[in-house]
Amino acid sequence: MPKFSLDEKLEAVHRYQNGAEGVKSIAKSLRINHEVLRMWIRQY
Repeated sequence: MPKFSLDEKLEAVHRYQNGAEGVKSIAKSLRINHEVLRMWIRQY
């Protein structure tokens, strides 16, 4: 079972796209490496 559901990943990507938060701060709040979040953003 994946650690994050598709909805959770999309929420993180949308938080980044809204521009209020940076990649590193979102990744820190999710307790993941920022490169993982960057991969989600690229895949989106």
